[in-house]
Amino acid sequence: MPPLIFRKGLDLKHEVAGTLAESYHSELIAAIKENDYQYRAGRLTVHLAREFGFCYGVDRAVDYAYQARKRFPDRPVVLTGEIIHNPHVNGQLRAQGIRFLSDPGESIDALTPDDVVILPAFGITIELLQQLERRGCTLVDTTCGSVLNVWKNVRRYTAEGFTSVIHGKFWHEETRATASQAASGGGHHLVVLDRVEANVACGYIRHGGDPREFLAQFERAVSPGFNPDRDLQRLGCANQTTMLSSESLAIAEMFRDAVRARYGDVELDVRFRSFDTICSATQDRQDAVAALLDQQPLDLMIVIGGYNSSNTCNLARICEPRVPTFHIAEPAGLLSPFEIRHKPVGGPGERVATGWLPMSGPVSIGLTSGASTPDNLVDTVIRRLDAFANLVNPGK
Repeated sequence: MPPLIFRKGLDLKHEVAGTLAESYHSELIAAIKENDYQYRAGRLTVHLAREFGFCYGVDRAVDYAYQARKRFPDRPVVLTGEIIHNPHVNGQLRAQGIRFLSDPGESIDALTPDDVVILPAFGITIELLQQLERRGCTLVDTTCGSVLNVWKNVRRYTAEGFTSVIHGKFWHEETRATASQAASGGGHHLVVLDRVEANVACGYIRHGGDPREFLAQFERAVSPGFNPDRDLQRLGCANQTTMLSSESLAIAEMFRDAVRARYGDVELDVRFRSFDTICSATQDRQDAVAALLDQQPLDLMIVIGGYNSSNTCNLARICEPRVPTFHIAEPAGLLSPFEIRHKPVGGPGERVATGWLPMSGPVSIGLTSGASTPDNLVDTVIRRLDAFANLVNPGK
C-alpha cells in the first residue's frame, strides 16, 4: 500500500495559528506598514521595502510543519533538511521536537513507517522521494507551487527531447530536485551559475570545442552521460526560482542567440524553448527593493536572511552597487553602533565591519528581508537600530 501523503495541510490550520503568530509575527511591523512603510524615532528613519519577508510558499511550509507536529504528537516527525534557509525558523522547529535528517547522527536508513517526514519548500529529488516511499513513511509535502511549475516545464522539455538548461546553483536543494525531474524521464540537464558559465556553454554551441574540457568544467553540473556535442543541440531554459530575475532572463537570451547563430532563425523554434520560472514572490521582492533604492536617499541598506538563502543574497546583490549594503543572518549581527557582523556581497563568508552606522545627524536606513525571514526578526532589527542610532544601551 502506498504511503499516506499530505499535500494540502492537515486540517489543523486554526489550531496552530496562534502559535505561529506568537512565534513569527509582529505588531510593530504591521504598524510600520500602516505608516507608509516608514519608522521614525529621533534621528533615525527606517524605510521598509514594500514587499519583504515570508512569502506565501514559506508561510505555507512552516504552517504545515506545525500542523504535522500537532497532528502526530506521539510519532517522530522528521524534516529531510532545512525547511527553508533561515536559522531562526529551523531552530524553532527543532524546539518543537522536529528532527532533521541533515543533522549529525540522523540517517534515512533508520526511518520506519511510524515516522512522519516533512518535505521542504524547495522540494526533494525523485530518488529521495522513492526512498521515503519504500520505507513507508507518512509524508507531508510542503513543496512550493512555483517550484512545481518549474518541474512541469522541465518534464515537458524532456518529453520533447530537449536538454534542460537550469540557471541555478548545482548544489542547491531546489536545483538538485529540478534536475532529477529531467533525469526521471531519461533527459539531460546542464546547470549554469551565472553569465560567465553561460558564456562558456554558448561558446560551445556556436563553435564547438573539446568535450573533455567542457565536461571537466561542468563536472558536477551536468547529468550522467552528458555529451555536449549531442545534448546542446536542443535546449529548454528554466531556473532556480530564487535567482536574480534579470540574470535569468539575460542567460536565456544568451542561449537563444547562440542557438540562432549555430542553426539559423529557421530552426530556432524547433531547437529552443524558454519559460520565465522565477517565482512571483521573488520577483516582487526584487522589484520592491529596486523601487526603494530609486525613491529614497539612503545612508545604508540592511538585508536580513540566511547566508545560504539564494533570494536573500540576490536582494543584497541588487542593493550593493547603489548604497553601502550589509547582509546579516539575524538581528544579533548588529553587534553595536560601531560594529556589524555581515556577509559581504559576493564574498565567501561573514566578517565584522566597523564604522557602519553614521554617528551624528539624521540617518536614513533601507531595510528588506528574504522570503524565509519572519516579521519578528525584522521587528528586532528595527528596535536594535533605534537603540543604536539614538544611543540607548549602545553596547547591547
